[in-house]
Amino acid sequence: METIAKGKINIGLMIPYKREDGLHEIRSVFVPISFGDPMKIQITANTNSPDSEIHLTSENYLHGYRHSKFEEVSERGDFTRNLLYKAFQKISAHLREPVSISIYLKKYLPPEGGIGGGSSNAGLFLKEIFPWTQLSKEEEISLAKSVGADVPFFLQSSPCFVSGIGEVLEPITVSQGTGILAIPPFGLSTASMYAGLQKSLQKPYGSQVWKSLAEDLIRSLQVGDWAYLQNRLENEFEKIAFQTQPLLKELKLGFYESGAVYASLSGSGSCFYGIYPSDRERDEALSIVSNRFPDMEFRTFSF
Repeated sequence: METIAKGKINIGLMIPYKREDGLHEIRSVFVPISFGDPMKIQITANTNSPDSEIHLTSENYLHGYRHSKFEEVSERGDFTRNLLYKAFQKISAHLREPVSISIYLKKYLPPEGGIGGGSSNAGLFLKEIFPWTQLSKEEEISLAKSVGADVPFFLQSSPCFVSGIGEVLEPITVSQGTGILAIPPFGLSTASMYAGLQKSLQKPYGSQVWKSLAEDLIRSLQVGDWAYLQNRLENEFEKIAFQTQPLLKELKLGFYESGAVYASLSGSGSCFYGIYPSDRERDEALSIVSNRFPDMEFRTFSF
């Protein structure tokens, strides 16, 4: 099987409270995008051993410190720290028979970017190996969640309204779109971003305000009314990101000044994106923002 482990963008991200288990409750819309990591996965019965085994061959196309960061968890470093290996460890006990797994990966999705990274790789791998098990859909989601909070989303193929810590998924329709992704030369630590929110510890509760609000927002997503969504679906992490890295605030302004109809931080960052009315306007904007922010890496995407 050869395909692309797609990245994702967050359209809106609210963190209503910190849960009793120490994790944070979220409300967001996750949208898979065309930009991602090409992966080739081969799974065969392992007739030569009673144990399953996994082998990774990767090409690292990341830049700056992220290149070294991936090397540390690639097959050239300590592969046991890679989410692919952690997913393999979790699934091994559930396989109907020992298997030999070979994965070929071209790495473009940046770590510490808020667009999926390793979670996308792990999700695609699990999606391909689940047929070798007898797990129920609920058990598959539970196992994916144990690998990483975002991993359950990458078992899906459609945009989702996301709650819980990322494992409660409701597929929704989002109008087709096109955009530019900015990959800054710095990352933002997910742990420090959550700590910066200083959310109080609360027992779980249903967010009826978000639910009632979501009906209008989801209708706007379905028709691509980005102007309506501009000040209504916001990423709560932006206020911390702008304090930590003021360049990101300037980048958001740069996206809007170049014609974006919606711009936002993705996840806890540091990647930022702008959505444009058409491919032509996106391509014109790409030249503008590339010249204005020469230290940024920019990628176009669609959804």
